Amino acid sequence: MDEGWTRWVLDHYQFEYTKLHNEDIKPGKLRQRFDAIILPDQRTNSMLDGLDYKTIVEQYRGGLGDAGWDALRQFVADGGTLISLGEACNLLVDRLPLGVKDLKRSTTREAHFAPGAIVNLQVDTAHPIGRGVQPEALGFYINSPFFQLMEGFASQKVSVVARYPNTKVNASGWIRGEDLMYGRAAVVSIEMNPGKVVLFGIRPQHRAQTHATFPLLFNALYWSAEGDLSNAGAAPARTNQ
Repeated sequence: MDEGWTRWVLDHYQFEYTKLHNEDIKPGKLRQRFDAIILPDQRTNSMLDGLDYKTIVEQYRGGLGDAGWDALRQFVADGGTLISLGEACNLLVDRLPLGVKDLKRSTTREAHFAPGAIVNLQVDTAHPIGRGVQPEALGFYINSPFFQLMEGFASQKVSVVARYPNTKVNASGWIRGEDLMYGRAAVVSIEMNPGKVVLFGIRPQHRAQTHATFPLLFNALYWSAEGDLSNAGAAPARTNQ
């Protein structure tokens, strides 16, 4: 569903994109075709292994496997940008050497739970991904990652694009264990030199309704092409199924 919502938003705002299936990714050489690949919200095992039931349309069966993951990793090494949404962030956190930790995974349902809430965000408007966004903004959160920065490599530049405030994270709805999110990162960018990774813990295009955070996703696409944000529309957007 998240892939469909992502396509709807890109269609609505007239971004050109290519829909990628597993077999499109596995052969590699992705950087020759794309500036950015979006990984919609999905768990790591679903992306890598998938399902292989006969009732599933063939192009949707299975997962990326080792070949697909190697192709994505090489895409970043060749200078591409991987943009992950929600739980898709954990594939990159686990398999790339990133100085970032997902704190949500270390909590229990009894300690932290949020079935869908509007949250307060503080945005770094000087970062290319945060340009044009209000410094005090609202986002949508639904049991997705929130991050702590860890020790990383000197060759990487890790930046917090958006964070949760030190108090009053919840703006509407309810969150159990809200204090665990205080001051934590919601959106993180990692410049890998030459590639880039963007981790969206919030769901910036959730159900195509979260208009306040659409610009963060769009800016990530423009940033992937090293484009001037004043030249909007020059960068192609790519989605991955």
